[in-house]
Amino acid sequence: MRSRLPALAIFISFAAAPATAAEPAVKLPITRDTRFSGVGDEADGNSGGASMLKVKSIQELSLLDFDPAPLKGRVVARATLHLKSASPQNPLRRVTVGTFAAEWEEGTAAGYKPEKGASTFNRRKHPDEPWAYPGGSLNEVMLGRGGTIWRMADATPPDADGWQTVAVEPAVVMARVAGVSYGLLVFDDTGSEWTRNGETFTQKMLPNRFIFSKEAGPKSAPFLTVELGPADTTPPDAPTAVAAPVFPDRRPPIGDGVDVYWATPADTGWATVGFHVEVDGKPVPRYLIPAAGDVARMRLRPGDVPLRPPGFAVTVRAVDGAGNVGPPLELRQEFAGWGKRFEWNVEPPHRPNGAGRAPKFGAAEVFVVDPLDKIHPVTGAMTPPQADGYLTTNHLWHDGSVSLDAARNEFVGFQIVLRGAVEKVSAELEFDPPDDIGVSFYRYVHVPSRNGPLPDPLVPLRGPFAVPTPEEKIAGQKSGSLLAEVYVGHGATPGKRKGRLKLRAGKQTLDVPVALMVRDFSLPDRLSFVPEMNCYELPADELEYYRLAHWHRTVVNRVPYTQRGEVFDGCAPVWDGKAFDWTAWDARFGPLLDGKAFADLPRKRVPLELFYLPLHENWPAPMAGNYNGSYWADAAFPPRYRDTFVQASRAFAAHFSDRGWSGTLFQGFLNNKVEFKQKGWSRASSPWTLDEPVNWQDYWALKWFGDAFHEGVWAAGPGGAKMRYRCDISRPEWQRDGLDAVLDCNVVAGAAFHQHHRMIIERRDRLGQTLTVYGGTNAVEANNTQPVGWCLDAWTLGADGVEPWQTIGTLESWKKADELSLFYPGRPVGLRGPVPSVRLKAYLRGQQDVEYLALLEASSGASRRAIGEAVRAALKLNPVWQRTDRAATEDAGVIQFGDLKPQDLWALRTRVAAELGRLKVKPAPPLTAAPVPERPATLASPGKVSGVR
Repeated sequence: MRSRLPALAIFISFAAAPATAAEPAVKLPITRDTRFSGVGDEADGNSGGASMLKVKSIQELSLLDFDPAPLKGRVVARATLHLKSASPQNPLRRVTVGTFAAEWEEGTAAGYKPEKGASTFNRRKHPDEPWAYPGGSLNEVMLGRGGTIWRMADATPPDADGWQTVAVEPAVVMARVAGVSYGLLVFDDTGSEWTRNGETFTQKMLPNRFIFSKEAGPKSAPFLTVELGPADTTPPDAPTAVAAPVFPDRRPPIGDGVDVYWATPADTGWATVGFHVEVDGKPVPRYLIPAAGDVARMRLRPGDVPLRPPGFAVTVRAVDGAGNVGPPLELRQEFAGWGKRFEWNVEPPHRPNGAGRAPKFGAAEVFVVDPLDKIHPVTGAMTPPQADGYLTTNHLWHDGSVSLDAARNEFVGFQIVLRGAVEKVSAELEFDPPDDIGVSFYRYVHVPSRNGPLPDPLVPLRGPFAVPTPEEKIAGQKSGSLLAEVYVGHGATPGKRKGRLKLRAGKQTLDVPVALMVRDFSLPDRLSFVPEMNCYELPADELEYYRLAHWHRTVVNRVPYTQRGEVFDGCAPVWDGKAFDWTAWDARFGPLLDGKAFADLPRKRVPLELFYLPLHENWPAPMAGNYNGSYWADAAFPPRYRDTFVQASRAFAAHFSDRGWSGTLFQGFLNNKVEFKQKGWSRASSPWTLDEPVNWQDYWALKWFGDAFHEGVWAAGPGGAKMRYRCDISRPEWQRDGLDAVLDCNVVAGAAFHQHHRMIIERRDRLGQTLTVYGGTNAVEANNTQPVGWCLDAWTLGADGVEPWQTIGTLESWKKADELSLFYPGRPVGLRGPVPSVRLKAYLRGQQDVEYLALLEASSGASRRAIGEAVRAALKLNPVWQRTDRAATEDAGVIQFGDLKPQDLWALRTRVAAELGRLKVKPAPPLTAAPVPERPATLASPGKVSGVR
């Protein structure tokens, strides 16, 4: 349940102080300035000697400084930054000016030339000194990170000489006076612009906004004017120690860290703007020190500062906006040391090796390999490559027998390879005793690819099988495969049991022994880690897609509206402008949300874990007649538009609670992008990039809609419905703290998840968000262990799920290898509903492997961080993100793990199973049990400069 709590390290609200009567404003010249670019090689270049600065949305920004000495001992009432435009066609629009949490070197280069020791986008000092912690980016020391503060304001239009002014939050200036900031960050909030003429839409992508620097000379150099308030020479009181807030439902943090808390003191003059902190007598780096707030929280991680057990001394002094430093708070923080490594208690399983002999089956040879091994039907080439002898001796197949290992409620299996001509093959697999064990057979079907025919669709075996396979017509086919899939049910008796695979082809028979070890623990019905099968449309037989995903321990989540803002037929309740009619909607989707649609599947009656809501910018209230053309959502609509959105959010929350649908995370999500208007204004409904936002105007729109979404949920009152606001973010480093108060489900691009991991995990831990990593799935030609590796990689680094961004195949997917087709339409093979791909089976395997690890975390007392490190070491996980479409503006990419092999995954899983066998196994909490993120009463994201409309 949501609670109102003290704010932790947040921006405090400063009221403007009155200026002293008749005292002229102080003019402060800019003493140093530079600009940074994050584009290509420019990111390693310096422009401190250039005659022009530049701001260009997320690509380029500028940094200025001034001498704060004339302001010391005085209150800043108002501040204005004066900038002369050097690009009349692209003047400044809305601009953020904020503090900066690291010292920097101006440099003397121009045009982004590398200069040793100078500051660049990539380095505080080129070429090797980072801006923050090792690997920490520029984004860690600005725009709400690293204890920084920011506010935005609209620049005045250029005057006759090109001068523009930007209001600056007084606290931003006073932070420089206080010594808790190292300059003024100047950032282009508007970014891309557009114009409309009827249906014609013209977009100006990321215009270059130049302004003159101090190197341009005194007539064009930027400067700051400050109106002063009264004198202030009284320091703030000492901070006071406070106990760490208790969040009883909060999930444990990812990774090691120690938190130090203190309360911001009162100040008789101007408010406290920051702190100076020492640990064991040594200054703490500025980027680790929080901004002033009701309660400040400083989190220290391994490597930030030297810490030794049993504890360390912390000295905290508050400093106010006039530069007065208060007396110290001295406290002793207990520290038992960083978390222990996970120590394996069992050795890795024995891996059979050596060449064996393949049994003959008529003219064919029979081999058994892993379900994820890929075998070319003509050349026999394997993906991933395997050593000689693997076909006859491997982790599943040794001395002519098959060995399987499974928990209860787990799917396992093996691939039967037939090499050589054979006809009319049938297969049976029976176990003794057969209690609660199910068996299914599939045939691997080949699709044309860049590398020739390769297996991907898995078609249920409904009749005899042959090699060559007549219906596939593969020239030179030498082999074909069947999948034997075994489901070990909830009621299966633990222990070893014998089984027998029987292959028949006319008078030819082959009996293969199969040994199955059933472990004495169960995988959960309710998933703790969710592979989300994202899609944008479903065929008419949509229920079968939901059911097939459920069978594979994944969830189909379908965006219910188009880029035009049209809700798919029946995907929203009927809205008459006053109330909703839920009759048809409930009949269609209710069985998915109460679990009745899955009553006969292994995870009986477990509802969908995730479900997109139809709420978006064009429903229930339309954009037409409401949107006024502003780039800024808070100024773009009449009150009735927002009221309707709030009313709808409230109605959904109340209805779902009334129906008792409490097992699903209902996601308010805005998917639409302004770029789709390029073919005509009405071709897209959103004037912002709401999915994978780029410019600050986009993030601001997400914040505005998120506020409205939560207002409606709050108005519905307490209930069982789990309403969550979701954003899909490809650039988490640029979202500032603007979404902190609204974002519940954080869905992050995979490459960014690795690049900005500390930032993302810190938000997850501090705000209680759920975290999903999105990207692509391996191509049909590539290694099928990729989805398994991705699941393990994501979980070990703190994520709650993965999301392949598109998963639904088409009829064309049968004719040409389609990396997006995890579900193949069944019509070409005479089936109602879809058939799975091998890669969907890989997500099943990955989900189950993660559940093993989640059970180990819940049962062993070891942290996810410790288990994750052990897993990554065992598998030698070293992922690389690769682009899949170099021409695309946005490319989700695919994570690759080299030649990660199925037997490596088997060895890890078997070893974890043995560890669990030594423990009293405890259940891992399901993802849907994650509590609603707490929303502190004062956790409102910063906005405009105080007093500026």
